[in-house]
Order: sequence, then structure tokens, then C-alpha cells
Amino acid sequence: MKLVKHLNDFLVREVNLNQSRINILEKRVATISSFIQGSDSFNKAFIEAIPQGSYAHRTIIKPTAKRSTFDADVVLYLQHIKGWEPKDYIEEVYKTLNTSASYRGKVSRQTRCVNINYAGEFHIDIVPCIRKSNLLVSSEYVCNKLTNEFEPCSSIEYSKWVRQQNAVTGNNSLIKVIRLCKYLRDFKQTFSVKSILLTTLLASQIKWSEELFGTHKFKDLPTALKTLFNRLDEWLDEHDTMPIVNNPVDGDENFNRHWDENKFQNFKNQVKKYNGWINNAYHEMDKDESIKAWRRIFGDKFAPSVLLKSVSNSNSLPSHCEKLKWPTVNTLSKLSVKAVLQKEKSSTSIGDLAAYSVIPKHHWIRFNVKDALDLQTDIYWQVVNTGVEAANNDCLRGKFFLGNNVHKESTLYKGTHWVEAVAVRQGVCIARSGPILVKIA
Repeated sequence: MKLVKHLNDFLVREVNLNQSRINILEKRVATISSFIQGSDSFNKAFIEAIPQGSYAHRTIIKPTAKRSTFDADVVLYLQHIKGWEPKDYIEEVYKTLNTSASYRGKVSRQTRCVNINYAGEFHIDIVPCIRKSNLLVSSEYVCNKLTNEFEPCSSIEYSKWVRQQNAVTGNNSLIKVIRLCKYLRDFKQTFSVKSILLTTLLASQIKWSEELFGTHKFKDLPTALKTLFNRLDEWLDEHDTMPIVNNPVDGDENFNRHWDENKFQNFKNQVKKYNGWINNAYHEMDKDESIKAWRRIFGDKFAPSVLLKSVSNSNSLPSHCEKLKWPTVNTLSKLSVKAVLQKEKSSTSIGDLAAYSVIPKHHWIRFNVKDALDLQTDIYWQVVNTGVEAANNDCLRGKFFLGNNVHKESTLYKGTHWVEAVAVRQGVCIARSGPILVKIA
């Protein structure tokens, strides 16, 4: 089940950065920017300081128990200072901040930025960016301290691209999915991927045709999450080795410095695993089982107020009912099954099962898969009995078993039972009928 309300509530309660933290961050960024602007080193060269990366894209998430702080990037736009080399900008920002008691001891130099660490809260990366203009164009460059080189920067254009992709999805769906995926990364800690890479990979899954003609693939948060994860999994499957991930607004830049072959292969494997989990949670028809499946992905804080029904409650799956044991395809088809009632196992039909609210004992039901399936596809059946009579005869059943397109069952025991057919091709579930209820009196 999609469980739209529960996933939206989880996003707001556990994932989104709370407003009080945002207010503190913005206040400190404004103070830092004013301090640098007023300094002797930069008062003439200062242009502006604006958010970059997750801060600009609004995809910063609340710290998790396993990652207790968050980070924010700020681009410090400066005019070129005559005689300065790239490494000088990093060094001078570092020295300037260290002249203040507010920042002394909190500041460190990084390759392209100066880091201010507010222990236990967050850290801010100040990225000097040199803006060079002539009559026709304006170019921007970040400073690499290690190589002492200027590197082209397209921060503003990249943020604009993310906003455009997000607008295609509607309802801020891309931004919300990115936040959920970053939460999954930080909560599970089974894969490592920089936010710029994750954002690029997810945003690139939005098709140009969807911008032109619109789409229903992002109509709610669970559907948007499933759509983008499905597409990302398919894209990763196309690459046996680490591909080049280019900056979508600057073909001369790629983001591969942020990972290597081992990280890529692990990321690919983990995405495939979580993609299967998302598909299973989305397609699960029983609400309790769907909540369990979503909790498998996001933890017990998903729908925490819901107490799952006990086994004795007929609306939940009984313990002897085997869960679907195959991964599902991204778009699960509905398997068409016609069920008719017969007096004897080999007699003719006396009517469709759907026409009967209650079935008498000592009859037969014939289930027939109507879909045309290829020879590589197997049909598995699941028969789940309930009630005292079935239990006393040790015939509750519930396991999946290999069968044919036609399956027959006798009506021996009182109770509400059900039968389901599942189509499996090469170890993957491609279609299922859903439970066909049989009430015997």
C-alpha cells in the first residue's frame, strides 16, 4: 500500500530539518558573511554570499542517531584580487575568521573551502568563488588549495537545474524524495554517496517528455519515491562499471571524484535491494504487512502510532501465511484469475464464485489464470485457510507452491479463506492476482 499520509508524516516528523535549526543556521550564515565583508582583506572584493548544494536545494535533513550533525555550504563570491593565487583565498578566509573569538578554534582549511565546526550542531563550509567578468560573459571559479588552481564553478546554474527538475514533478516531490534517500543513507549506513552525486542521479531520472507533457508518476510521495528508485535501479543496471556522472549544466565537469569503483558497486547493489523493498511495501495489499515493509526500509519511526493487529484479528495476515518471497518488478501487473463453483471436481460450472457471498461445504472451486504467459513464467498458488475446523485438521496451509494455470480446491472447512495466484519469471514476481476470498459455511 502507498500509505500516503504515513509517509508524509514520517517526512515531516523525522526527515525534514526543523525550522528552529534552519533559523539558527541562517542567522549564523548572515553573521559570518557580514564579518567577512567587513574585514580588511575582503571589504573591497566581496560581492555576495549565497547558499550552495543541499542548503540551496532545500535538501538538508535532520541529523539521525547515527549522524548527529548536518552541514551547509555557502559560496563566497569575490572579485579577483590582484596578485593572489587560488590557495591565497582559502588561506586568507581562514586567517580572517581566526581573528574573531567567535570562530577561533572552530575553523579548519579544506581543499576548496574553509570549514566552521559548531560542535554537536552543524558545520558550515565557506567556499571562495572568484567571479571574473568581461563585456560579454561572467565566469566563476572555485579555488583548489592543493593544486593551486582555479576550477570552473556552475553553482548557480546547477541549483537552477535542480529547481527546474523539481518543478516537473510537482508538489516538491523531487526534493522530498532526495531527502528520504539521504535519510536512508544516513539511517542505514549501508552505502556512501555524496549529496551532489545522489541529487544528480535522482534528478536525472526525470524525463524531458514529462516536462513537456506532464506525468502522473509523481502524483504522491510514495509513487514519486518508487518511480525515481525504479528508474535509478534500471539506470545502474545499464552500467557494469562506474560510469562518468557529468555535471548536467557543465559538460566539462564530472562528479566522479566523489566515489570510486568499490563505492559504485556497493551503491548499485544497495539500490537494487532497497528498490525491491520499496516495491514490496508499495504493492503489499495488507495494511499491517505494508507498514511492516515500510518500517523495514525506514525503521520503527514509520507510522509509530499504529499498533499492528494481532494474529487473531481477521483483517491481518495470520502467522501461517507465507509472505511473498520473490522480489517484484517495478510495475507489478494484475494477474487475471477466473473462479467458478462446481459440485464435483470434474463437473461443469454452476456459477462464478463472485456471485456467491457464502459457499457450501463439499463443493469444488476451479481457479483459472486467464493471462497468456510465456514458457519462462511459472504460476505459484497460495491457499490460506482459517477457522477451527481447518486448524483441528492441521490444514491451515499458507505456503506458496508451484502449480499450473488451472488449480482446483475443495470446500471442506468452515471459515473465511483465500487463494492467490502469483506469476514468477526467472525468480522475480511479475504479476499477482491478489487474494480471492472464499467464505465457506
